[in-house]
Amino acid sequence: MSKLIYFKRYLYIIDRLRSRNCNFKDLQKHIIRKLENEDIDTNFEYSVRTFERDKKDILDIFGIVIDYNRKDKTYSIDEEEIEDQSITRIMDAFSIHHALQEGNKLSPSVFLEKRKSSGTENIHGIIHAIQNLYITKFTHQKHWDDFSTNREVYPIAIKESHQRWYLIALDKKDNKVKTFGLDRISNLNITDTKFKPIKYNVEKEFQHAFGVETYSPAEKVVLEFVNKQGNYIKTFPLHESQKIIKENDDTLLIEIYIHTTNDIVMELLKYGADVKVVSPARLQNEMKNRISQMTNLYI
Repeated sequence: MSKLIYFKRYLYIIDRLRSRNCNFKDLQKHIIRKLENEDIDTNFEYSVRTFERDKKDILDIFGIVIDYNRKDKTYSIDEEEIEDQSITRIMDAFSIHHALQEGNKLSPSVFLEKRKSSGTENIHGIIHAIQNLYITKFTHQKHWDDFSTNREVYPIAIKESHQRWYLIALDKKDNKVKTFGLDRISNLNITDTKFKPIKYNVEKEFQHAFGVETYSPAEKVVLEFVNKQGNYIKTFPLHESQKIIKENDDTLLIEIYIHTTNDIVMELLKYGADVKVVSPARLQNEMKNRISQMTNLYI
């Protein structure tokens, strides 16, 4: 049996147990049906013993623990215990991929957004440079400049933000850590010159970032949403620090702790009259200035 089939089997198990608890018999039927739908030979017995091996492999590969409830004899996965967010994203992508596959067999009922970020073709090479500590060179074009610059950097990590990917790297020019949008990188050259590991805690440095900007101090931001928009904000939080302060039939009051940069200003502007900045005053004034500038465009 090919390694690909093993891997798909692991993903089918995880996908099923993320959505519902299952006893072995139901899980067994689900796995066999999924493999048959892909025209994969299922002339083998998916036994409890095989499942126990799969459980161990899933723990070793993905770090996901499959729990067993002896009372109702079901297996389950607690998503809150999955610490690696990339694993969750892989699982989400797998679920969507197979939903699309099955949907296309039935009817053209799923439509994807056609807008997508460019630059993702460089992700594989950049990750290779990060993992092997290779100095990287490229041409960088800022959106607001009409000229490009050649960069030589020590790559540290890549970060996703608002459907765009960014390289976090130490720029040799001024020895500062910067972010570079992958859609603005061209002529990528991964050299064979090594560099020493850089002590930079990406998670800590961007903990309070909304996006990739951190030039402004992090502070508490209190926002008031009208009820209809508040329901959306509750299901899709603005930031991981989001807390609900107060809620009634008309409004939702939340608190987030972030760097008050242009990224959050642009995000709040898209909600129009459905949101009000309660504090801090500096962010309030910035919103007023932007709204005034917008109003002047239509006078």
